[in-house]
Amino acid sequence: MGMKAVILGSGNVAWHIAPALRSAGLEWVQVYSRTLPHAESLSRRLGGVPFTDSLEAIDRTADFYLLAVSDGALAELAKNLRLPGKTVTHVAGSVPVSALQPVSEHGGVMYFFQTFSKDAPAPDLRQTPVCLEASDPATARLLENLARSVSEKVCFLNSQQRQTLHIGGVFVNNYVNLMYTAAFDLFNEKGMDFSLLYPLMDQTLRKAMRMPPAQAQTGPAVRGDEQVLRNHLQYLSESRQGKKYLEVYRLLCQAIQNGKQ
Repeated sequence: MGMKAVILGSGNVAWHIAPALRSAGLEWVQVYSRTLPHAESLSRRLGGVPFTDSLEAIDRTADFYLLAVSDGALAELAKNLRLPGKTVTHVAGSVPVSALQPVSEHGGVMYFFQTFSKDAPAPDLRQTPVCLEASDPATARLLENLARSVSEKVCFLNSQQRQTLHIGGVFVNNYVNLMYTAAFDLFNEKGMDFSLLYPLMDQTLRKAMRMPPAQAQTGPAVRGDEQVLRNHLQYLSESRQGKKYLEVYRLLCQAIQNGKQ
């Protein structure tokens, strides 16, 4: 593709997708981050391209600008950044493409629907859905070509659909990870090996991918086993770590039982 590009942001998403997009043909000419050492770190990852922490120093000669920043930072950038005639794209799940209207008439969204952490292995981007939205047909074509060069799973979703996807992602990733954290804390308190749960975690995911999750539900809440539930609540109330999750357990139990009705 050979387009000169600037990436704004140096967090988890930028860390993983910037190298992939470089391999797809983007020529990164600058990295911007509000934190200069973070900008420098991503710059090194991209082969030592110029970097800055100043919006005034953003290179205005590039063709493509990728805003890989938090939702709050995205709103701030949209207030202060003007790139008329340039293709400007963000990667947020819950921010509409219209948020980029003040920045450029060619706005787009490339939402990589995956969890990213700098310290974790890079996910398989070929199997990562990339959800697109664009303000105009030319931008849509450009983003689709770029996305298909890194992923086999590319689709167009409007802002409302993408928000639904993002909420679903919060449930199956962020909140599930909280459940793992709760179990880890309880095991750690008793000096137990958390890996005892790995087979159950694996089978739970396999079942959820093969049948409606509600049909896969087991355990005391769906059975209505009140004595076991009382015992669990008593245990949590007396556990140093468990106290943090007592109300969560109670609410989730009620949600499961409400789902049966």
